[in-house]
Amino acid sequence: MQKHLVRSAELLLGAAVVSSSIQRFRAKWVVPVSGQVIEDGEVIIEGDRIQEVRTAAPRSDKDVRDLGESILIPGLINVHTHLDYTLFRGILEDLEFFPWIRELTALRNLISESQWEASAALGAAEAAAGGITTIGDCTPTGASCIGAKRLGLGGIIYQEVFGIEDFPDVKDIIAEMHGKIQWLKKETAGTNLKPGLSPHSPYTVRPDLMRAVADYARMHRLPICIHAAESLAEASLMRTGAGEIAERLKLRGINWNPPGSSSTAYLDSLGALGKQTLLVHGVQVSAGDSELMRARGAAWAHCPKSNAKLGNGIAPLGMLADKEFENGFGLFAAALGLGTDSVASNNTMDMFEEMRTALMMQRGARRRIHALTAIQALHLATLGGAQALGLEAEIGSIVPGKRADLCAVRLNALHSMPSYDPFSALVYTSSASDVCLTIASGSTLYDSSLHQDESRCFPGFNMDPILVQIRETSSLLRNHYKTDH
Repeated sequence: MQKHLVRSAELLLGAAVVSSSIQRFRAKWVVPVSGQVIEDGEVIIEGDRIQEVRTAAPRSDKDVRDLGESILIPGLINVHTHLDYTLFRGILEDLEFFPWIRELTALRNLISESQWEASAALGAAEAAAGGITTIGDCTPTGASCIGAKRLGLGGIIYQEVFGIEDFPDVKDIIAEMHGKIQWLKKETAGTNLKPGLSPHSPYTVRPDLMRAVADYARMHRLPICIHAAESLAEASLMRTGAGEIAERLKLRGINWNPPGSSSTAYLDSLGALGKQTLLVHGVQVSAGDSELMRARGAAWAHCPKSNAKLGNGIAPLGMLADKEFENGFGLFAAALGLGTDSVASNNTMDMFEEMRTALMMQRGARRRIHALTAIQALHLATLGGAQALGLEAEIGSIVPGKRADLCAVRLNALHSMPSYDPFSALVYTSSASDVCLTIASGSTLYDSSLHQDESRCFPGFNMDPILVQIRETSSLLRNHYKTDH
């Protein structure tokens, strides 16, 4: 599809032109993440960079935008998304994991090029409106690159690769993949996006192809993302060659020789683990898997809501943390970020809800208050995500010299008042709808002060055509799904 996803320059422009002038933003609290909270603080931006973080200057300054009762945090980093699938929000509900995958695959075959683009643009807009400035997105079509670019998001666009059958030949798949990567490189040039590769999972990519994709990624210095250790069925397939996935592969005439190891160890045996590797889910992992990941310098994406909704379980985050984490004071030894997964499985890209869910699940599962703290949950959604994507030098904290990626969260809603502590307010009470301002590289992506209608709060981007197409397509999908079921 990528070769057809070409649009005129005006459609591909991000939300707003980066200002070359100095901008000042003031809030009740500034939470840098990597430093001390500043009460009544302000952030000064020059061009696309953070210039200074400080206690607010006298309020007589006329060139300061005072955000009032709000918290300024780094732009949120959603390390695992599928913007393409935004159209499928709410249509595949209450299905077991593998029936859900089958239905999703069937729906994918109904979508046209322009519909994929509209779906991805809607997803990118939802992300920006919720304070997300950076994504790690896995795409089969390339449409998410278009959507992210149009809304001004940064991050990594991972081109998905599939191929569990013995055909086509590996060299043919790699040749096709190479063409898609070249397209992504061209489309992301001059943006804060960059291409990557996603050999989908251990059970959808055969061993020789997985090795070839990993070799290609290493040779071309591309980041790699793999869904792994997600379910009991996957663990059974890897250990013994039994279970639901094994049965379905057999029905398709696919021979599977179980490696007799965990998914993590299996991927390592194929050369797929390294400093640029992001493994997604990690529900079925052991202490040995965690040690292996640390040794290789690989990262995890934690998607608590998606894991729970599809009945796959709760990832053991304690295995990824240092010893100080046990008493509630440490952060994380391994690179660990927070992701929503697609809205087809999660229903929203609300990172505040994701932080809250991650915290509640860890505390409930481990029966300990310090299993995850609010400070650590925010770290997962910001600097932890930056580390997981290998972008911590540029984003993830409010530090002079870093990119000016900011999110302002209002505190004047009824459900937010009163507020005594910014971490409590962010993790326990806030939601994506509380975001009032999203800035990426000094450019305003979303500003709730522009209009009462959320869809009209994106400077320089008209959502109307997107929304018209989404409504038309969702009506067709709904009718098709009802007829089929």
